[in-house]
Amino acid sequence: MNAQSLFASAAINIGLALITTFLFSVLKKQPSNAPIYYPRRLSDRHPIPIPHRRHQNWCCSAILRFLPSVSWIPQAFRVSEDEILQTSGLDALVIIRLFKFGINFFVACSLVGLLVLLPVNYTSPCGPYMSSHSMDSFTISNISRGSNRFERFNIDGFIASIYSALKPCSEEGTLCSHLMVAELWEYNEILMKRTQQLRNIRHQPALFTVLAREIPLCSEHKTHGCSVDHFFSKNYPYTYQSYQMLYDATDLEQLVELPVAFVIFKSRWGAALAAQSQQHPDPLLWITEMAPEPRDVLWKNLATSYRYLPLQNLVVFIAASLLTVFFAIPVTAVQGIAKFEKLKKWFPPAMAIQLIPRLRSVVTGYLPSVILKGFIYVIPFAMLGMANLAGCVSRSKREIKCCSMVFYFLMGNVFFLSLLSGSLLDEIGESFSNPKNFPSRLAGAVSAQADFFITYILTDGLSGFSLEILQPGLLIWDFIKSHTYSLGKEKVPYLYSLPYFRVIPFVCLSILIGMVYAVVAPLLLPFLIGYFFFGYAVYINQIQDVYETVYETCGQYWPYIHQYILVAIIFMQITMIGLFGLKSKPAAAISTIPLLLFTILFNEYCKIRFLPTFYRCSIQNAMENDELDKKNGLLEVNYENAHNAYCRSFSRPQEEENSPPESSSTQPLVTST
Repeated sequence: MNAQSLFASAAINIGLALITTFLFSVLKKQPSNAPIYYPRRLSDRHPIPIPHRRHQNWCCSAILRFLPSVSWIPQAFRVSEDEILQTSGLDALVIIRLFKFGINFFVACSLVGLLVLLPVNYTSPCGPYMSSHSMDSFTISNISRGSNRFERFNIDGFIASIYSALKPCSEEGTLCSHLMVAELWEYNEILMKRTQQLRNIRHQPALFTVLAREIPLCSEHKTHGCSVDHFFSKNYPYTYQSYQMLYDATDLEQLVELPVAFVIFKSRWGAALAAQSQQHPDPLLWITEMAPEPRDVLWKNLATSYRYLPLQNLVVFIAASLLTVFFAIPVTAVQGIAKFEKLKKWFPPAMAIQLIPRLRSVVTGYLPSVILKGFIYVIPFAMLGMANLAGCVSRSKREIKCCSMVFYFLMGNVFFLSLLSGSLLDEIGESFSNPKNFPSRLAGAVSAQADFFITYILTDGLSGFSLEILQPGLLIWDFIKSHTYSLGKEKVPYLYSLPYFRVIPFVCLSILIGMVYAVVAPLLLPFLIGYFFFGYAVYINQIQDVYETVYETCGQYWPYIHQYILVAIIFMQITMIGLFGLKSKPAAAISTIPLLLFTILFNEYCKIRFLPTFYRCSIQNAMENDELDKKNGLLEVNYENAHNAYCRSFSRPQEEENSPPESSSTQPLVTST
């Protein structure tokens, strides 16, 4: 890819982003589009900032409604974290903090990369070799083997590692001042937000409820329900309150009892103690965990036997692996388009592209990243379907599992496979003919793909975020529906949940790309800064106006984000060790190894020090919340509400939920499929 192709990609993406954002600012002001751009406000019955005819200055407002503006962007940056936490929960705040991390980290890296490393690369007196790649003169491959200039890269790698590992969500300060104390403070702040959020939502029925699975039959009455009552009455006589069994509603005439129950306790303390204890010597009987929120439950998956879950997870792993392998075909094809000189050899008719002026720049610069983005757009939804087969009992667990599946898929295919198919494989033939030059060519392989990843960041950030906020699919669907079968009917808000499984992995992939290339190709950093600034503004708007909060895990996404960031740091350090070694700087490579060991040890420390708090319920905090409710006289009301919450959702068959109740049954029903 030459400089013209890179500029063509930047021009097209920037132009599309400007057109899309201006179009969004106009369409958002139209009252007919409120169900698309303000579904959350409409569902919450909050006022929306759209003028109506009854307003006194309606004529002026009507004119302003058709003038494009970018006022929504500065408004997004004025929204505080407390507002997001109060209105959308800690999970939504975690996404915003992820974008903030990207802004803070890459701004800090840019100060070093652009002011120190970029001049070092460009002014190298004798680069090892020059190729057609437009960014070679700005990357580490332009420095000759054995040069003392690599010491500066080692220093920058050290700074990047310390900043990333010790301050994964920093909001202020410089690169060098945030050490272990700052990290401990940051994690404590996140934990305090989680603790405070748990206190704010302490009235939720899930905190009084335990999900019990693999319940044995009562030897006397041959029912699971009787067994539940006897077991918890005997072992938790002072805290056990009641239970709700699940029934298979396939045949309403003869309900089949499932070995699954929601067990309600009189206190959060009792529920936490029961959920985190082994109930039986046989670990495959009486399996308990804290129940998900009623709105978070995946009722059909509760019918899956716990004993079959390892097999289902194995099937999901195999399916995801096969998808990853087959996806190598489009990724390799994309890299073939990006390498026009190679494309002409593989596919001679492609030479016709040169007959049209500037078309080659568009094809090799813009088209590959668009095709790749189009292919990977469906991956999160495919992975979500696979995660559903794993038997997750709640939407939150399913989406958290999907996040990891999508991230590692993207890391393997979009990053590493693009790197290999685009760089190393192109050099293998020449390396056989000139084996002594192989180390230099291998060192240049990573930097050779920097221009492709710049176009990917531009496409994913500018075009991707612009389409996210414009919602063109919903606009087209709403137009078709409004002029066909829903003509004359009142519009219903298009309310969907925040797609954590789609947002988090792609943003973390950009962090991975940025960390690896922060030292190798510093010219990538300004594009990443724009990516995170624009993404921050877009998702503040989406969280406030568009997406609905359908569950609250109180920040359980954070440990996974932290893990993804540490994986990115490790790969950045491994890359630097390899580059230093291949550039005949063994001292620099050896001095980077302690950073790698430090990062691994730091990760293990975080697992011990912080991870349990995100997945276990603190007995002390549960007791404090119980005592607070006792003082206010709300404890009994709360656990009675918990009893009603889990029998209401499926007290009738799904097709009869909107009809008047005729059955006196109060047991949750679930259709086994």
